[in-house]
Amino acid sequence: MKWKISMKTVLLLDDARSIRSVYAEVIRQAGFEAQTASSAEEGLRYIVDHGAPDLIITDINMPGISGMEFCKRVRHVAKHTPIIVMSALSDKGLVAEAKTFGVQGWLLKPVEPEYFLNKLKSILGETQALSS
Repeated sequence: MKWKISMKTVLLLDDARSIRSVYAEVIRQAGFEAQTASSAEEGLRYIVDHGAPDLIITDINMPGISGMEFCKRVRHVAKHTPIIVMSALSDKGLVAEAKTFGVQGWLLKPVEPEYFLNKLKSILGETQALSS
């Protein structure tokens, strides 16, 4: 009998290509599968086409559908998927609103890769500590 080990999938949404590239690489180096989207529309399409990922990380300030609206809409297709917001905005009202859509974390950009990875592992239930 062969066992298939499936990697946890993280969907990363950000309109900035450099952000997507850097953090997707951090996700991959940690042993997770990284999928990226440059807009909320693209992220929703990914979820509809491929199913809910294990974790969603989204920016708030994006063209088209905002990250906040994305969080609201994603609850219709991925009710239990954890969401982390990664944004340069730190408005307490936005943070409170995000929590009503089940957002489990708010990372303020720029995020140090080690802190980003610890948050990701914490939410995905990974207990392995980072080795230096």
